[in-house]
Amino acid sequence: MEISEKNHQYITMLADIFDISSSLGIKTFIWGGLSIDIWEGHFLREHSDLDGFVENLIECLESVTSEYVKRGYKVTFNSEFFMLEVEKDLVHASFNPLRINEKTAEWKHIGNDGSVFFPFEWLDGFPRLFYNTKVYTSGIRFEYAVKTKVSMLHPKWQLREKDQIAVKYMEEKLKAENILEENIYKWFWSYNPYWYKQGFDEFFRPTIAYPIQHK
Repeated sequence: MEISEKNHQYITMLADIFDISSSLGIKTFIWGGLSIDIWEGHFLREHSDLDGFVENLIECLESVTSEYVKRGYKVTFNSEFFMLEVEKDLVHASFNPLRINEKTAEWKHIGNDGSVFFPFEWLDGFPRLFYNTKVYTSGIRFEYAVKTKVSMLHPKWQLREKDQIAVKYMEEKLKAENILEENIYKWFWSYNPYWYKQGFDEFFRPTIAYPIQHK
């Protein structure tokens, strides 16, 4: 497909994300709708926003903010949800913190009241090239788990048509790589007290994607 002006600006934004993160000694991993385009190496559709999580975002917040401002971006930070929003012209990105504890990654998607846990090794270990721009992504295991177990993160969220298309794409890719669904789910869990405070009693405890099997 022909690259729109908006998608051209997203390529520039991705380059800025990589350069800023590298200069600060951290990594930013892109997740969500743009991931499949990156894996395929070209745009499949026009995108309205970009999502990512940033290593040690809270600890590096001042430096990260300063670097985006220097490049002409408008930057805002939601202290309740730990969400950094960056925008310029036609493009917008939202970032949350990522913490690494040995082999486990924790994505804090609702500030201190919502986390998703998964293996660190699921994340890209090396940057991919997307229109000659270096990019790290969350990896297909993470994307598949989030899309197919979205109720673990948000009790009201319903998959949109584009999400259903993404799930079908990933199912085919996982099958080709002989990756079983159960070997993804058993390593994916979340804890979201935010939703318990909103009246959803099922979020009182951590939520697992795969039932515990006793030997």
